[in-house]
Amino acid sequence: MQQAARLFVQKGYAAVTMNEVCTAAKVSKGSLYHHFPSKDELFLYVVEDDTEQWLSEWEEIRSRLSGVEERLYALGEHYANDFQNPLIRGLEEYARSRTHSDEIYERLSQLYESGASACRNLLKEGMDSGYLIQKDLDHYVVIVSGMLEGIGRVSEITAPSEGPAEIKKYYRDAISLLLQGIRAK
Repeated sequence: MQQAARLFVQKGYAAVTMNEVCTAAKVSKGSLYHHFPSKDELFLYVVEDDTEQWLSEWEEIRSRLSGVEERLYALGEHYANDFQNPLIRGLEEYARSRTHSDEIYERLSQLYESGASACRNLLKEGMDSGYLIQKDLDHYVVIVSGMLEGIGRVSEITAPSEGPAEIKKYYRDAISLLLQGIRAK
């Protein structure tokens, strides 16, 4: 469904029609609807697949590193490498576009939790090892994931001409500040 992903990236969720997806993917409408009964299902499939790829890449990076601090900096860089992912903007548009069913809200929540799991696991590792202070893990996950998600959004608005190297510096500086506050003394 790479063709669908490209359409969602290029046009946004609202502007894409299932007819366009059929044409781009060279499949019949019946075949598409057999696999994806609605545009919602297709879009969420594309975003869930992208999230799984991001997490898989993170696990590969994480497994090559040792130590919580090194992994936190690497996680910041992983976020920096993905901050301009147009599917994120598409997901934000989709989530805010209208009222969704409970099932859709549950899937949106699972998408957030999947992304936050990288942060959660790393913070837990740091707390369990004594490298980070023991505090409310769920609270810290919201703070740290919000910080990592927010840096990309804010830098797009306030520093749109800055390149990847400058954006990565924002993430490194954020992790450095974070560690000053939560590293065990």
